[in-house]
Amino acid sequence: MLLTGCATSALPSSCIGLRGVQAVPVEQADGKVTIRYIYADEAVRLPHLQCRADQGERAAMVELARALETGDSLARDDVRAAALYEKAAQDRPAFTSIYAPPVRLGGSGQVVMIPNADGGPGDAEAKYRLGRMLVEGRGIGQDVARGQNLMAAAQRQGFQP
Repeated sequence: MLLTGCATSALPSSCIGLRGVQAVPVEQADGKVTIRYIYADEAVRLPHLQCRADQGERAAMVELARALETGDSLARDDVRAAALYEKAAQDRPAFTSIYAPPVRLGGSGQVVMIPNADGGPGDAEAKYRLGRMLVEGRGIGQDVARGQNLMAAAQRQGFQP
């Protein structure tokens, strides 16, 4: 099968030249495999988090936003933290559907469902932390109702602060 017109994603500029990172697969009790990162030193951790966040990894977005919110290892920046939480909290479709037209006149087309690797509900911790920032009006305009809804959604997903 030949696909044409598909865009390939270029490596974000934040990822170019990163060294001193080791990725170790870890199998969870439920059989799910996650990646644990080991850094040569602390100076590598933040640029690596930025790289992973720029590639759309929710866990990295949350970890970087937490560091920005608390001022851990870098200058505190509530505006940037809120933006990262917002992105990580977004629900994403579990599948992308692609329509393939019929091959010959009078034939029928076909819809192919492709699973999205990072699809599904948004990150629960990101929802909770963004909700708290909205309630307090830190880094983002105050919106108590939306903040409370996000915190409730996080708790429904199993997040306990």
